[in-house]
Amino acid sequence: MKILAINASPKKKGSTAFVLNKILEQLQLEKIKYYCLGEMKIKYCLGCRRCEKEYKCIQKDDMNIFYSEIQKCDFFIIASPSYWGDITGQLKVFIDRNLHLCNTKTGKSILPKNKKGIAIAIRSGKNNKENVHIIDTIEHYFQHLDIVPISNLSITQASSLKNIRDNSKVLKKIEKFGLKLKNEIVTKN
Repeated sequence: MKILAINASPKKKGSTAFVLNKILEQLQLEKIKYYCLGEMKIKYCLGCRRCEKEYKCIQKDDMNIFYSEIQKCDFFIIASPSYWGDITGQLKVFIDRNLHLCNTKTGKSILPKNKKGIAIAIRSGKNNKENVHIIDTIEHYFQHLDIVPISNLSITQASSLKNIRDNSKVLKKIEKFGLKLKNEIVTKN
């Protein structure tokens, strides 16, 4: 079983990375590919739509790594912080570049079946509404790739990495989610 985990933050070692890594530690699985979008070279979608005919993007950049990993993974985890109440710009560009994989033109994705998706949203404020929107956006992306969303996590009041590390309630929530996710992954395979 292979897991693809994406930290959609521009920060390599911020709150989103911390939460995602804590969850991955709970899974204790060997085949995990982890990427931080802030470290990747991903160009904007050109809107040329050639990918719909050729089933690949004409641009050459780090998205080619992701196309391969998305094909191979069984579980796909995306974690995004809230930027102005939405996903990060890095994640939006990533999603835009997946047009050739999605089911909008043909009614079915070109990906192998039975992939599962997990959405994670993190924000500094108390209101969960922004995180619901972020999770909806990630799950909408999954559904266009025929990836079945199986679980999600919303973390609020995460204004800093220290704030998360010092908050036993949040740490417990992350640990509980990781254990639940491990159980779901084991029982679904």
